[in-house]
Amino acid sequence: MASGIYHPTQKIFVQLNLLFDWFTFPFAFLFAAKAPGHYSTLGRLYRIYRFLRRSSRKRKQEKKQEKKNKKDEKRKEKRFKRRLLWRKLKVIFRSIFLGKKSQAAIQLKKEKAAQKAWAVRRQKRIRKVILKSLFKPKKKSKVRLLLQKKKRDEKRFVRYRRHRIYKYVLKKSIKIWFDFLRGKGWPKRKKKKESVLRMVFRRDYLLIALNSLMFFLLAYFIISFIEKLGMAFTAMHFDYQTVLYYYRVEYLVDADAWYADSVKAIFASGPVLALIVATLVLILYSKVYLEDGVLKLLLLWGVFHGFNSILGGALIGALTGKEFGYTIMYLYYTDTGKLIISLLMILLMIVLGSSSVKFWIFTGNTYFNFSTPAKRQPFIVSQVLIPYVVGNLLIFLINQPKQTGYYVLVNLSLIFMVLPVLLLSRYHQEYYFDEKPKKIKLSISTLFVAIFLIALYRIGLDYGLRLG
Repeated sequence: MASGIYHPTQKIFVQLNLLFDWFTFPFAFLFAAKAPGHYSTLGRLYRIYRFLRRSSRKRKQEKKQEKKNKKDEKRKEKRFKRRLLWRKLKVIFRSIFLGKKSQAAIQLKKEKAAQKAWAVRRQKRIRKVILKSLFKPKKKSKVRLLLQKKKRDEKRFVRYRRHRIYKYVLKKSIKIWFDFLRGKGWPKRKKKKESVLRMVFRRDYLLIALNSLMFFLLAYFIISFIEKLGMAFTAMHFDYQTVLYYYRVEYLVDADAWYADSVKAIFASGPVLALIVATLVLILYSKVYLEDGVLKLLLLWGVFHGFNSILGGALIGALTGKEFGYTIMYLYYTDTGKLIISLLMILLMIVLGSSSVKFWIFTGNTYFNFSTPAKRQPFIVSQVLIPYVVGNLLIFLINQPKQTGYYVLVNLSLIFMVLPVLLLSRYHQEYYFDEKPKKIKLSISTLFVAIFLIALYRIGLDYGLRLG
């Protein structure tokens, strides 16, 4: 068969194929594949159809929900109207048959009902507690149990102590009788504890008291001279001439020459200067109080006399209106103010004496290797009390025949600093100083120096020392 000639059957097939292509061409165009991310025409139409269908379905559901909501609102409104009508009828019925009640009556009724309910609950709780208590053991408080235990322990200890005492007495008695039968005789009686008064009059304590007395007198006359000298120099500042005597300072001025500032300055300068000196001496003593020299006692008595010059001067001056009392007088205090000043000075003196107890105890390192509370009292009496009593008596005799009552009272007011030392020294602990051998002896040099200076003070100032 030649290649360019078709068989009749093949020709029919070719024509049918051409017809089929012509008929399916539009549909092939619709379903033809597109680029990624794009839809065919038929796919777009189908998607539009689905969107319109969903929208219509959603509108139908919204209409149904809206109708349902309207029905619910109508139903609630009808229910509310019924309740409102019922309440109105209820109020009308109560007003007709029960009468109108005030708000207070309604509140009172509610309170009564609440009280009644509370009473019922209370009764139930009481019955419940009673029923529980019938079947439970009784509880005891912890405090009562502790007290009972404490009492039992105390009784047990008392019995134990009594048995120990009986046992000791029986054992001791048997030993005494056994020693007696063996020929040793009866036991010797113990010596009674020696009193403080007897111990003070022993030789050692008398030497301690004499040494302290010498320093007491030396410190007093030194502080007294400094006080009078300070007043004299202050008077020179106001052009006042003065004469220093052993018993007072005499001012050679007319009565009209005095004025308020001069009085306050002159009569306050002496005690203030003594206070300054005492403060400096106290600082010095705080550095050397651990040393075992006997000269430090002069510093301690100097502190006492220096502070007593202003504290005792303010106390006696406020009460008598003399010497330092002139300064208080020109400050124009009332009687109540003066009384307060006096009480305040006493309090300060007691505080000062209480704080100096340790210093006085450490003055014993000159004579002893240690200080115990049992043997401390006679030492403190010899070191502090006897010099105070005998020293004031000697000062009174030395200043005769022109002794002034003001200075006597000021010297006696030192007792407010001495008493705390006597009373509190026994309550301090034991102190051990050193192991060097100590010997109690009289300081001969101190005795001669004290006699010389006191005689110089008394005889030299008897004629007067003129200043200005």
